[in-house]
Amino acid sequence: MTTVDFLARAAREFRRGGWVFTGFHWPVLAGQCAYALDGEPFTQVFEAGASVHLPGADVPTSTTDYPAYANGFGWLGSTADVLLAMGHRFDRVVLDASNVDLRGRINSSYVGPRERPTVRLPGGGGAADIAAVARELVLLHGARDLRRIVRAVEHVTAAPAPDALVRLHTRWGVVRLGADPRLEEITADATAFRDHLAGLGVRTDGAVIRTAVTADERAAATEVLRRAAERGYSVAKETDNR
Repeated sequence: MTTVDFLARAAREFRRGGWVFTGFHWPVLAGQCAYALDGEPFTQVFEAGASVHLPGADVPTSTTDYPAYANGFGWLGSTADVLLAMGHRFDRVVLDASNVDLRGRINSSYVGPRERPTVRLPGGGGAADIAAVARELVLLHGARDLRRIVRAVEHVTAAPAPDALVRLHTRWGVVRLGADPRLEEITADATAFRDHLAGLGVRTDGAVIRTAVTADERAAATEVLRRAAERGYSVAKETDNR
């Protein structure tokens, strides 16, 4: 699946409407894409306390890039207010998940031993607090390396509540995570993804084949990636959009 298709599908989670806590990276881009498409009204909430109900004049380069979304800006309170007092009230929480396991736990710290990690990840910020209280947690995994989806992460940066609904969006399909993980949607050519999940113990029978994204969705995602490239997003600089 191309980057454009992945982003367009992720944007559908925002188009369901409601109050959506939005983490950085893929979630920010998916939210910007959703504003350009038809759907139920939604408001994004960022960790630092800002709420946004319109597309940003620029693609935000962080969740505190206030000038980028000043045209639709609101204020809910402090970081502690958003993460601790309001977290359970959001209709869904959307976070980036570069390394994730079958229980929906995220590693945003590092891969390998703490003393000598092989990969340093960007860190979790407030993800630990918001994931723990989310009623519905949507994880966006835009990487191309299947090995980043594992049975159990080495280091737990954030973990969902036991009764939370957790769904993982990938380039190859959507997986319901938790005590009984199962593949819900898959692209027609994602045999390696299905085999990888089966090897981890995920139920893969019954998954539906994904329908194609629409021309409008593709155009919206393409435009967001173009604007993101101008703002320094590395994911948007891929010339083949894969």
